[in-house]
Amino acid sequence: MFENQSCLSRAQQSIIDLDKWQQTVDLIAELFDSACGTIVQLRQNEFNVVVASKNEDNFLSRNDSWSWDLNSFCRNIVETKQGMNVQEAKLDSYWKLTAPVVEGKIRSYCGLPIFWPCGELFGTICIIDTKETKHSSALLKVLEQFCRLITADLKMLRDCQEIRDLALTDELTGLNNRRGLSFLGEQRIKDARRARQTVGLVYLDIDNLKQINDKQGHQVGDQCIITLANVLKENGRESDIIARIGGDEFIIMTSFNDESIHDVQLEALCSRILECYNLAASEYDVGEITSISYGYQTFDYERTTVLEDMIAQADRLMYRNKNSKR
Repeated sequence: MFENQSCLSRAQQSIIDLDKWQQTVDLIAELFDSACGTIVQLRQNEFNVVVASKNEDNFLSRNDSWSWDLNSFCRNIVETKQGMNVQEAKLDSYWKLTAPVVEGKIRSYCGLPIFWPCGELFGTICIIDTKETKHSSALLKVLEQFCRLITADLKMLRDCQEIRDLALTDELTGLNNRRGLSFLGEQRIKDARRARQTVGLVYLDIDNLKQINDKQGHQVGDQCIITLANVLKENGRESDIIARIGGDEFIIMTSFNDESIHDVQLEALCSRILECYNLAASEYDVGEITSISYGYQTFDYERTTVLEDMIAQADRLMYRNKNSKR
């Protein structure tokens, strides 16, 4: 079964002008003299109407949906990745037996697949009618042009997302950078207050990274940074916010529902990270030089302040840990 994980979120809809899409399907319905012009998106085994024409005889509305399991015209386009034009569904040996025709109002259908820029299917652009139709080749070319315009919008959306990701992501490690931590962390604080959760913040620093860079080169130093980033990804929870906020400084931001065990969990997490990092670092001859210093602090939903103040508190505890080794 084909699965599409890419849903058009509210944030994405704010980039794409859905009013323009609405005008497009309204024009489709008018030009093709059809009951319905619509753009449909496949969202995790379900087809969802993104926009539908507003003419009086239209039987579809925005956010209407139907299951992948229904043998629909849109499903056929997704499976074949090709357009289709069924002019007389009641006379078609296959479609006359399907639910949209037998139980529904559909008597003709013309549609094209819409693709994300990466090649995955977004959904379909459709002309659906309650009467038999025969569209001219010129009109079918118009539909192809509308399809290209929708694809161009999706490319713009992809480009905006890539720019946003570049702005919020650390190039070396793929983790969030400080800007990404600020963007996600402030929202996490708001969510924790609303859910009455405890926020945990872990501040980590690689010991003696400058010494490694000076004696063994920045390539080895970068390997230490990448190693810690991978350890954090492997040991953190999927919901944790993990960021590299400086050359050798990292943050894990997490949240807890059970206030009684959060300190134990954070200490266990830090111990795991330390052990995994030291083991990995020993494989490229810096194990005796480098290690990890860390500090962590918890904030119940009533004590959460601004993110930078919370980071500063965890930072002070990290330096206390680092100074204790000297």
